[in-house]
Amino acid sequence: MVGTIFITPPFIDLFNRIKIVDIPDGKRKLHSAPVPRMGGLLLFLIFLTSIFVFYGDINSIKYYLFGAIVIFSLGAYDDLLGSGWLLKFVYQTVAASQLLLFLLPKFSSLTLFTIEFSIVPGIFILVLFIVGTINAFNLLDGLDGLVSGISLLVFTLLFFISLNLLDTFSLVVLSSITGCLIGFLKYNAFPARIFLGDSGSFFLGYLIVSAVLIVSIDKTSEVLDLTFPVILLAVPIADTLKVLFERTLSGKHPFAADRTHIHHIVYSKNITHQTTVLIITIYSLMFAANAIIYMFYSKTGGILIFLIMIIPLLFASKILQYMIDREKLLVYGRAVNKFPQFLINYFKSGVIPLVGLFIVYYFIYLLFSEYGPIAEFLIPSFIIVGLLLIFTTVNYNKSKILTDIIVFINILIFFIINHTGDVLYQDISELPILGNLTYHLLLVGILLPVIGFFLIFRERITSQNGRFFTGLEFIIILVVLLLSITANLIPVTKSYLITDTIFRSFLIYTFYKILVYIQPRSRIYIFIFSFLIVISSQIILLVS
Repeated sequence: MVGTIFITPPFIDLFNRIKIVDIPDGKRKLHSAPVPRMGGLLLFLIFLTSIFVFYGDINSIKYYLFGAIVIFSLGAYDDLLGSGWLLKFVYQTVAASQLLLFLLPKFSSLTLFTIEFSIVPGIFILVLFIVGTINAFNLLDGLDGLVSGISLLVFTLLFFISLNLLDTFSLVVLSSITGCLIGFLKYNAFPARIFLGDSGSFFLGYLIVSAVLIVSIDKTSEVLDLTFPVILLAVPIADTLKVLFERTLSGKHPFAADRTHIHHIVYSKNITHQTTVLIITIYSLMFAANAIIYMFYSKTGGILIFLIMIIPLLFASKILQYMIDREKLLVYGRAVNKFPQFLINYFKSGVIPLVGLFIVYYFIYLLFSEYGPIAEFLIPSFIIVGLLLIFTTVNYNKSKILTDIIVFINILIFFIINHTGDVLYQDISELPILGNLTYHLLLVGILLPVIGFFLIFRERITSQNGRFFTGLEFIIILVVLLLSITANLIPVTKSYLITDTIFRSFLIYTFYKILVYIQPRSRIYIFIFSFLIVISSQIILLVS
C-alpha cells in the first residue's frame, strides 16, 4: 500500500509526458479530459516484487506466473497500440491454458450448480470461465474506482478464506495486491488521476479468477466447485452475459462497444458517479456474503439466494426508474428542518469538543496501560511511519485527501502496535439487557450516534460545502462492512479482532473528518497528533 502511494504519482507524470492517456470520446467514455492509463503496470510490478521476495518456490508456480505475464503483456499492448477482439481472445486463451496447467494437479473433477463434470469437459468449461471472467472485469471498467473497488472486496474475502486454508502462495498474492489496491484507489477513485487500462483490468481479472479457483478446490475430494466463483463474481459475469445476449439479439457485433453495461444504466438515471460506484459495489458485497453462505453453511440456500439476487441485474434499468419515480424525501426534509436549532448548536459547541477530549484520553489510556505496546509489529511500523513522514514532508500541501488517509493509517497502526485485545475487551461494568460494557463498546456507543447525528444535520451544523467522503473512503467503508460479514461467517480464529480494529479506527477517523469539516484549521494539529501517538508507542517499546 505504502509502496503504491509512493510510486503512483511519478508514473502519472510519466504517462502524461509520453502521452499514454485515455482520450474522451464524448460517447461511451464518461471522463471529460485525458487521463493517464496503464495503471496495471503498478499492480504488475507490486505483484512480481511480492512473489520473488516473499515466495521462494518460483518453480512450483511457473505456469501461473507465465500466464500472468501473458495477460499483462496483452493488456499493455492494447493500452499502447490497441488490438482487435480476436487477438485478445487468442492470448487470453493462452493465459487461461497456463493457469489450467498450474491448477490441474490439484483437482480431478468439476461441479457447477450440483452438476458434476469429468476432467475433459471440465477443462473446456474452465477455459471459457477464465477467459470470460477476464473479459468481464475489462468490460466493467467504465467508472472511476469501480473495478478496483470490487476487486479489493473480492481479494479481501479470498484472503480470509485462504487464511483459513493456510494457503501460503494465495496469502502472499492476495495480501500484496489488496494493499496495492488500497494505495492505488487513492488515485483511481473519482475523480481518477490514473486509469487501470486494459493492462490493469485484464491483470486483475486473471488474479481474481486464479485466486477464486484455488480456494474452490476441495483438497480432500479433489473436486473444483465452480459454483462458488460464479456466485462471488456474479455482478461482472451476469452483466457481461446480459450485454452479449442483448447485442446478439439486436443484430450487433457481440464485442461492439456501447453503453448498455450496468454502470452505464445506473449512471444514466441522473445518479452521481460516486453513488453509481457505491450501488454496484454494495450489490457485489451482497453476492460476496452469499458466496460465504454457500461455501460454509448451505449450498442449496446459497444457490436459491443467488437465483433471487440475479434477477435485479437483468432488469436494472426498469427497477431503478421505478424507484426514482417514487422517491419521496419530503417527510425526511421536513423532519430535519423542524429539529430545534439550539440542540444543533449544543452538538457543535459542546458534544464535539467533549467527544474529542474523550478520544485523546482513550489514546493516552491505551498507551500507558499495564499491557502497553507489543513488539511484534515494531519494525514494520517504523518502516511504514518513516515512509509516511518522508512522503508527508514532500506532499502535505498538495492533497487534503492524502493527509486524511495518512491520519487513518496512523490510527490503524496505533491500535495494531498496542495490545488492545487485552485492554479494550476488559469488562468495565454490567449493563441491563446489553450485558458487559467494554472500552471497545464504549467508544463505538459514543461515536456512532455522534457520527449519525452529524451526517443527518450536516447542512445545518456547518455551511461548509463539498463532499464529506471521497470515493476512496467509500471503498474503505465497504471493506469494513465486508470484514464484518467475513468475521462473523468464516470460522477464522479471532478474526473479530481484525474487524474491530479496522472498524474502531475508521470510526475515530470519521470523527476526525467531522472535526476538520467544522474547523478546517484543526487538520494540521490532528495530523501531527496522529504521528505523535504512533511514535510514542514506538519509543515506549524501545525504552522498555
